[in-house]
Amino acid sequence: MADAIVLAGTNRILQTVTVDVFNLTSAAPYNLTLRIYTDCTTNGASGACGSGPGTLIAASSVTQTVTPGPLGFIYSVVFTLPNVNLYSEVDNTISVSLNASRSDVFWILNEAAVIGSQPAGDPPTGVVQRCGSAIANNGCARAFGGVLNNFSLKLEAEATPPNDLCANAITIAGDGTISGTTVFATIDSGNPFCGTSISSPGVWYKFTDSSITGSAVTLSLCGGAAFDTKISVYTGSCGAFTCVTGNDDFCGLQSQVIFNTDGSSTYYVLVHSFGGATGPFDLNVSGFPIAVIGNPPTIACPADITLNNTPGTCGTVANFAGVAFDIEDGNISSSIVATPASGSTFAVGVTNVTLSVTDSDGNTSTCNFDVTVLDNELPVAVCQDITVDLDPVTGMATITAADVDNGSNDNCGIASMSLDVSSFDCSMTGANTVVLTVTDNSGNSSTCTSTVTVQDVTAPEVFCVGGFGVFTESEDFEGASLPSGWSTVIEAGSQDWTFGSGIMPGGAAFPTNAAIFDDDAAGNGQVNLARLLSPVYDLTSASNVQLSFDYSVQDFIGFGTFEVEVWDGAAWQQILFVDNTDQAPINSGDIDVSAFANPAFQVRYTYDDEGDWAWGAGVDNFLLSYEAASGGGLDVYLDANGMASIDPNDLVTGVNEACGYTITAGGAGGGTMGSLSTLFASNNGGNPGGAVYFDITVGPSDLEVTDIDVNTAEAGSFTMDIYTLVGTYVGNEANPGAWGAAAANASGTGAGVDTPSNAVLASSITLTANTTYGMALVLDGTHAHAYTNGDGSNQNFSNADMSMALGAASNVPFTTPIFAPRVFNGAIHYTTSGGSGLDFTCADLGENIVEVTVTDDSGNSSTCMAVVNVIDNIAPILVCQNATIELGPDGTATVDPMALLASLPTTYEVMVIGSDNSSGFEGFTDFTVSVTEAAAVTFDWDYTTNDDPGFDSFGYLLNGTYTQLTNPGLGNQSGSAAVAVAPGDVFGFRSQTDDNLLGNNETVISNFMPGFEGQFDPANWNLTLTDSDGDAFFTEIPGGPLSFDACGITILAVDVPTVSCADIGTPITVTVFASDASGNIAACTSVITVVDLLAPVLTCPADQTVDPGAGNLFYILPDYIATGEATAIDNCTDPVTLTTQVPAPGTPLSDGTYTITMTATDEYGNTS
Repeated sequence: MADAIVLAGTNRILQTVTVDVFNLTSAAPYNLTLRIYTDCTTNGASGACGSGPGTLIAASSVTQTVTPGPLGFIYSVVFTLPNVNLYSEVDNTISVSLNASRSDVFWILNEAAVIGSQPAGDPPTGVVQRCGSAIANNGCARAFGGVLNNFSLKLEAEATPPNDLCANAITIAGDGTISGTTVFATIDSGNPFCGTSISSPGVWYKFTDSSITGSAVTLSLCGGAAFDTKISVYTGSCGAFTCVTGNDDFCGLQSQVIFNTDGSSTYYVLVHSFGGATGPFDLNVSGFPIAVIGNPPTIACPADITLNNTPGTCGTVANFAGVAFDIEDGNISSSIVATPASGSTFAVGVTNVTLSVTDSDGNTSTCNFDVTVLDNELPVAVCQDITVDLDPVTGMATITAADVDNGSNDNCGIASMSLDVSSFDCSMTGANTVVLTVTDNSGNSSTCTSTVTVQDVTAPEVFCVGGFGVFTESEDFEGASLPSGWSTVIEAGSQDWTFGSGIMPGGAAFPTNAAIFDDDAAGNGQVNLARLLSPVYDLTSASNVQLSFDYSVQDFIGFGTFEVEVWDGAAWQQILFVDNTDQAPINSGDIDVSAFANPAFQVRYTYDDEGDWAWGAGVDNFLLSYEAASGGGLDVYLDANGMASIDPNDLVTGVNEACGYTITAGGAGGGTMGSLSTLFASNNGGNPGGAVYFDITVGPSDLEVTDIDVNTAEAGSFTMDIYTLVGTYVGNEANPGAWGAAAANASGTGAGVDTPSNAVLASSITLTANTTYGMALVLDGTHAHAYTNGDGSNQNFSNADMSMALGAASNVPFTTPIFAPRVFNGAIHYTTSGGSGLDFTCADLGENIVEVTVTDDSGNSSTCMAVVNVIDNIAPILVCQNATIELGPDGTATVDPMALLASLPTTYEVMVIGSDNSSGFEGFTDFTVSVTEAAAVTFDWDYTTNDDPGFDSFGYLLNGTYTQLTNPGLGNQSGSAAVAVAPGDVFGFRSQTDDNLLGNNETVISNFMPGFEGQFDPANWNLTLTDSDGDAFFTEIPGGPLSFDACGITILAVDVPTVSCADIGTPITVTVFASDASGNIAACTSVITVVDLLAPVLTCPADQTVDPGAGNLFYILPDYIATGEATAIDNCTDPVTLTTQVPAPGTPLSDGTYTITMTATDEYGNTS
């Protein structure tokens, strides 16, 4: 489709073409191509449009993809053109062609044709809105389906600047500002280079200097354009120019030139730009040449004037006058014009005043002088107190002068405000006095002080060993069937809980699927009672157990109950009961069920329709949360005494706290974390791999250095070696032998200059209390120390735990040259010695939950729960003894493991106490025994006295003779002695005092041999006091089992549990086994001897009265064993063959009463 267009108006830089189209069959995108040709295909008042499009205008072909509007409805397509130039169209006629990629695209039908000039109502920049020549439409019939119609087409254009070409240069008439634009201008590339290249559109100006004398002309775009401008100035004529001057970027991106004219030439000025930029501009012209007629007047200015400002203002009034004479006009001083005028207020600073006078011929003369106004008024400094919080990561806080300023002011304005202290660290918590210095624009300054309160309000972040996690169990019942692990129980009726829907019978539905008991669906005529049970949850050692769920109940005229219970390990406990109410879905809120936690915790929901035909109940969004140990933990092993102690520090895996802190647990302290910072304000630095040196003097407690902050400008990970020596670094900076190997290695990540870069030591360094250490920090080859030059006031830092004296540096560790003084920028972080620790015993075996509290230096605290696993891995101590086991009546015996374990006997020590009765005379405390058997006595003694040496003593007595064992020149002392005693001797111990004054003495006698038994049994000793109130007595040291386990032996067993007669005579080695509660096993062996000490059991006949026989002379005594009237039974000997009978069998007995004695002896000699 195409049509001819008649151009109206004068704008010819074509910008956009808008055409209205519609399509009928497809809403798919298509391509639409616009082309513009030089004229109609057939030029004239009438005739056919012809078949040729004419000549295509440069840059006028544009194709764009169009997304159609609704089918059958009109929509607009806008083409944006690259400034297509139509100025060459002298006949003002063009042809516009549109070509669609589909055949169902049409221009608008039924639009009235407008022939000729631009239609009324079109925007001024429009060109035309129709087809044809100025007087006819060239017979171009627009036929769509046989219907003649017009279309809607709008072309919008702009005009080129009138002075786009050199030939159309605008004349400059004099000083002033000229407004112009380079928009739609062309590039004047054919002109010579003049101060700057010509590569962008420009416009032309010109002026002719007819002053004869010439002038210094200034052309300036400073502040007059928003784009990057250029200026080129030529003489000559268009196309044959000579460069005068040019400029690019005199004042920022704008241009300015100053040049001297020659008084006769014509000058051409090209305003252009950089990088194709265009836009409006204001060209300021000054110094325009003026022709002189006659002699110019003479003018004289006053001398420079200096004044002080008027108080409270930034200036003052200056009055002055000049003198002017002219040859023709005489004294014309009254015609002088002052800029600024006399009597004006002059601002502080230097103002150049111009006096100008013009004579009757129009000649002007000028002179200049300076008015200097001094500001001698100090600014008013006003401070305010502020509070700042330390950064929880860096432990630093930074303020600006604006933070402290509270309305400081000055009559002429404030140039700067500064603080003497602007950075604060952990050591500066509390009130700090800060000085604000306010300086005005004239250099006057004032100060005020502010109290800056630094506070640490962030609690430490602490991470415990093992951790104590929060666990959740949930069920949202979104599935269409009973969830895994859940169960239902129908107690009455046949209806069960259903799933897969949130619809509640008789009430509002749940937002999502839920567990529903639909009693309405169960029908009437029966009781329906059904339960919904959760899985079983092991809540051993759980705490803060919270249960919540959504529920709904719809009863029917008071029937239907809903009950929620939990299993406490023994019984169901009710936690919710709903009756006689309608409840839309609602959340139960958190229900604390911690009191019911047990290894078989379970939740049960029960609906009971109470025998009526009710609606039902529902449950959704079940959530059970609890806290419990999350696994792992610190393993602590009990010692042989069943004890273990740990430092609370061991319960923490990490603490995020910029300042110092203390760790406590269970009331025990784990030491205090502290730090000492120097500076982070470097003004110097070393080479990568260099070293810094300084001294640390440790305070009253040992310190463990855990990490160090350094100041390094380089980013990325780094390592650092830490060297120490006892003494001072001074004199050892270049002596590597004095330092030895690195005490520790640290690693960290660079955070940038003047920002702490933390390096954590792989193993801590212990610094002993009250000791001075030299320290050297050596960075790796990728990082360098940033430090500060020492000035005597910045080289010493201290706190209660340590002090630092700084320092020196070198670019190569321990190698000259050494640079000093140099102040290490950084901080030493350390732990002081800990508290008593946490004690664990056998009672704590297994998992223990310990609350750990970390409190920072400002009192902020956080807690975490640590897991401590107390472990007994020490086997019992078993000591066996050999034993003899007696068989029982049945010929067997049970081997008792306890009988095979050895024990210590009870022993004694003797305490002899001297006198202190203040009598002033000698006194004795004697403790003696009578000797009945010869013996070699040995013993140890330990003597203590409360008196001065030489006044008391200790020794032994033998038959009344005292042998002193103590040295009279010494106080407390100990020793050993040996004494031979014989029967009849009296032996003993004596505690002696010269005067019974100034305190007693005491002596303990131990390791007495041959022991306090027999003749030396404690019951046989006698106490005799002579002028003494002393005493002497035995101290019992109980014996007991030698076998031992701190946590108790729980199982004892032997590998030979029983013995019998068969074991007699052969020693048997028996192994005794023992196990403690933790399963540690020990064993020892015992040799047992099995003996039979039981005599046979002999049963005699009952007493008898017998007939002596024939003639009544004798009764022949029978063998009762043989006859069986007497029996002998033994546990090990069967039969018992060693028997006797007295009188012997066959003995004739005459009349009388006889005692028959029978004996039986088993094979082991036991007789009965």
